[in-house]
Amino acid sequence: MHRSRVLLYQIISLFLFYLNIILSFALIYTTMDITQIGPIVDHYASSTHQEPWLDRFTRSFYFSAITLLSVGYGDVTPMGWSKAIAVIQALIGYILPAALVIKYIIFPSDSIKRWLQEKEQSKNTHLPS
Repeated sequence: MHRSRVLLYQIISLFLFYLNIILSFALIYTTMDITQIGPIVDHYASSTHQEPWLDRFTRSFYFSAITLLSVGYGDVTPMGWSKAIAVIQALIGYILPAALVIKYIIFPSDSIKRWLQEKEQSKNTHLPS
């Protein structure tokens, strides 16, 4: 039961970490969109739909998520300085999975090492002689 709680905690932590990155960049994109330093343009929305603050934030949140997760549909495009921020976010989106593999697979924490050792020991004790 303890291992499942640790796993659930790690999954929730990872989800919240990704959500934090997406929200942080969404706020940056929204600020840049409002100040017109780097607008985020939705190619399928009318010009009146581009202006309200809630639409700006949801568009920025959507763009942030598809950029971080390397989806990039092309329906929303950064302009101006938002392109540079999108490049930084895309780099984070590419590097983060590799960092997680290194942390959890190549150099696992002590609790994961103990769990793997216990699993291997229990497998060896259940083998018929």
